Amino acid sequence: MRYYTVTSATLNSTPEPRAGMILPADYPQAFLPPLITELHQSFAAWGRASYAPGPLHPLRVWFNPQGELAFARESDPQPATSSGIAQALAAWLTLLDGWMETFVVIARARAVWSVAELAGALSFTTPAYLPRAVMEQSPESWLRVAQALATAVADGPLQGEAQNRHWQEQA
Repeated sequence: MRYYTVTSATLNSTPEPRAGMILPADYPQAFLPPLITELHQSFAAWGRASYAPGPLHPLRVWFNPQGELAFARESDPQPATSSGIAQALAAWLTLLDGWMETFVVIARARAVWSVAELAGALSFTTPAYLPRAVMEQSPESWLRVAQALATAVADGPLQGEAQNRHWQEQA
């Protein structure tokens, strides 16, 4: 098993997760909206580098508090398919829905991906295209995500910048 990250549009591989990376199940209370945004940014870096992380599995996603992602895989990730990262994005959004409320997952996704990219993911947000492990984590997540994505796509582009003022830690 190797751990893959994308940094500065470069695919990196290590024999163990980077220091400070944990599994979501080890620290579910870390999933606050600002972290969701950072995780979306890290996931989007895979698409910008033209890679897809492969079938997602809740026990093979590692993260740190800064939002860096690593995916544990037995083989090298493949280049993104002709549909880009749309299928992987659908699985990603559905996976995150198991750890955070749907409206936060999608609202924060709108700040990272275009309406067209979210519409592309909507096409793959069905049990037929989602990895079994993602479906088993939360069987109804796909439906919540599909409905929220449809609403987000219909609403059009996000207006303004996301702000985390109410999530800042108090000194």
